[in-house]
Amino acid sequence: MAETLIAVDFGGAYTCIYKKDDGLVLKEPTLIGAVMTENGYEVKMMGISAKDIQGKTDNRTVVFSPISEGVVKSTEYATILLKYFLDKILPRTFLSKVKCLVPCPTGITAEEKEDYKTVFMNAGINEVIFVPRVLCSAYGGGINIFANNANMILDIGGVSTDIGVINMGAIIEGATLAVGGKAIDAQIVRIVSQKYGVEIGLSSAQKIKEEVGSLYSNDTANIEINGVDVRTKTPVSVVVYATDVKEAVTPLLTEINRIVETTLNILPPEISADVAKNGILVTGGFADISGLEKYMRKELNLTIKIADNNANACILGAGKLLSNLKELKMVINEM
Repeated sequence: MAETLIAVDFGGAYTCIYKKDDGLVLKEPTLIGAVMTENGYEVKMMGISAKDIQGKTDNRTVVFSPISEGVVKSTEYATILLKYFLDKILPRTFLSKVKCLVPCPTGITAEEKEDYKTVFMNAGINEVIFVPRVLCSAYGGGINIFANNANMILDIGGVSTDIGVINMGAIIEGATLAVGGKAIDAQIVRIVSQKYGVEIGLSSAQKIKEEVGSLYSNDTANIEINGVDVRTKTPVSVVVYATDVKEAVTPLLTEINRIVETTLNILPPEISADVAKNGILVTGGFADISGLEKYMRKELNLTIKIADNNANACILGAGKLLSNLKELKMVINEM
């Protein structure tokens, strides 16, 4: 029986699928749109379609992700969504065995890993291989993860942040923090409501973050967004500034920096020296925010490097491991 090799980064914000020999074949929001019926919730939309209706539904319809903070919140809906994505990229001929590499959070428990395995097996995967996200992100970000040269990786994802210090294909120290891009969006919603008396949705907050997000105190960029007046409940527009985004982002970055410093403080001297020399590689879509490199360098007093193609570093690194089964075996043996 032929074997098909894929990597699936099943994240709380996006799902990315890499197919060996074909590259990145899918990237869609990890979202389900479901309508309440007499028999419970009925799934109506998934992926991009569910994203399109977010914030535009009636009170019978909910849009949610079955993955949150790096763990499976609903194996039932996670299986439905994953099968939907797999059907898009794999022919259902049952003529091949499907082996899947799954990047997982650094701090995942055995029970949480088993939940992921259940979802993948129920969706039609024959074999599941788990590899820590930070190893995949480092490899996708251009680091030789097998060298005797320690590196620190900071992967700021949609719903969680993974921190890891790696050396010779293994994680020396690591942690997962339940802070990511969605938490920042929620903070922007809160600040716009408090400062301007205007309610906006998470999609609008994400747009603000992506278009005028900045950590520079003197950044004057701004954007006009439609919302609802908190008092009158009538439609209104509001101008939101880059400094508003900085106000939303800073407390969360402070929390991330604190975990980074805690991790640095428990490293052996030789490993710490390598990290001081090599700096920190930042991956994940949030790394695109203007001024992040300068801000973190000042706070941590370390060189900060933003990975090329940072938003896709994890899945691309997983794909590189799929393309070299000898290296993949080395990583698995170190876990």
